[in-house]
Amino acid sequence: MAMRYIIRRSQPEDLSAIKKEFPQLDSELSKAGDGLRKTVAVSVSNLERVNYQFQTKKTGTEWVWICPTIELVADNEPALFALMERFSVAPPAHLAHLKQ
Repeated sequence: MAMRYIIRRSQPEDLSAIKKEFPQLDSELSKAGDGLRKTVAVSVSNLERVNYQFQTKKTGTEWVWICPTIELVADNEPALFALMERFSVAPPAHLAHLKQ
């Protein structure tokens, strides 16, 4: 059973860090438009992945892609904590006791 944890990004409009990890992001997302959503999955290993969850937002007269959340998916607690460390996220209080 997979464990999931959602990270809310403080700057959803800034995609520069995501583009470093996923250089073909612009072609993957295509043209932004009203009400579009897309998940881009990046496999970390056989059992872990990072799901970047994108949606569109109107800025001025144009639609742009933003990434308000990132979903971490892991097979077990140690793998989930490793993904959290990768994104500099401390384990939530209700899971902190599981970290060794």
